[in-house]
Amino acid sequence: MNVKTAQPARRPADRKAQILAAATECFHRSGYHATGMEDIAAAVGITAGALYRHFRGKQDLLSRVLLDGLDTLAAAMAEAGDLDAMTGAMVGFTLDHRSLPLLLERETRNLAEQDRAAVLSRQSAHAAVLAGAIRGHRPELDETAGLLIAWCTLALLTSPSYHDVALPRPRYEELLRAQASALYRTALLPGPERLTGPPRRTGPGIAPVSRREALLAAAIPLFKQRGFQQVSMEEIGAAAGITGPSIYNHFAGKAEILDAALHREAEVLHFVLARALTESRSAGGALRRVLRAYASLSGMRTSATPLLVGEIAFLPRERRERMIRVRNGFINECVALLRASRPDMAENQAAVAMRGALVLVNVTSRARFTLERAIPTQVLADLAMETLALDPAPDDGGTARDDFPVSQ
Repeated sequence: MNVKTAQPARRPADRKAQILAAATECFHRSGYHATGMEDIAAAVGITAGALYRHFRGKQDLLSRVLLDGLDTLAAAMAEAGDLDAMTGAMVGFTLDHRSLPLLLERETRNLAEQDRAAVLSRQSAHAAVLAGAIRGHRPELDETAGLLIAWCTLALLTSPSYHDVALPRPRYEELLRAQASALYRTALLPGPERLTGPPRRTGPGIAPVSRREALLAAAIPLFKQRGFQQVSMEEIGAAAGITGPSIYNHFAGKAEILDAALHREAEVLHFVLARALTESRSAGGALRRVLRAYASLSGMRTSATPLLVGEIAFLPRERRERMIRVRNGFINECVALLRASRPDMAENQAAVAMRGALVLVNVTSRARFTLERAIPTQVLADLAMETLALDPAPDDGGTARDDFPVSQ
């Protein structure tokens, strides 16, 4: 009798790809620090030990997820023959890899220094390639204008990573391409005089007298720079000049600090919205005021607006759900203003377009390029208006200032 001996299971040829896909999903869902190698292994269906045959550790995995994604985008852009084809390639990539932009925003700070520099270098290279294509299409633009349009376009195209509004794929592609094309055609950038402003203040400014306020002011930049999970209460206290257990007289823990910072930021946005509605005579005028204020706020050192996306997941569930409702309430009011200005747009189409404009403003206002060139935030808001096919400077008869009087 012939006895068949069991053959060892063969490792799939695409095992590395499976691991990277699982790591992407785990990092996106739970964050880098809350994800263990065993979580990724379980998602693939292997042991944690088996992961080390392919990757040195969790940080190596994160590096490969981010750098491989950026390299894939670079290859797609390089294969495009012209600006239109490049736009199509970028749109297709962003819809196929919706997790990647949020991971880049939230997790790049967790890479080793060399890999972090490689990520930033690749992102700058993407912008340079796109800017070259834009200037080939519009040779009258100078280098700064071409790069600004490129950075705004890349930010706009990351927007699907920050929400889950659904559109049929062809409609989604059509909308994103139309918004990008509006940036390419903009007449707002005739020369360098439009693109220069006073350097933004980056120092701490005047310290508040209240210890509670001092802790909030110290915590927000730390959370933005290093992430909520990597910052301790002691570090926040030290940055605020408060040591010992007296920190806990004001906040029970750092989750309470994050909650207070996010709640205040959300209420400021609703105040900006209420003011715009009161002082405007048209929906387009109100939306312009809101976007200009949003841009000013996003660029401030102590603004918690970026935390409304990147760190909100670390709040306790009840507080997180409440904050999401408040944030979505602001966005829904902006969508209503857009639909009042563009009655031709369907609900979901307007929801996607409006979120794209907000992400453009939020991401680009904090980009190194924007900060180094001292690009005025109102320029970003006006470019965002153009992606919505709205006049960036409507004459609505309002008498108040168009922007929120916040220091840049």
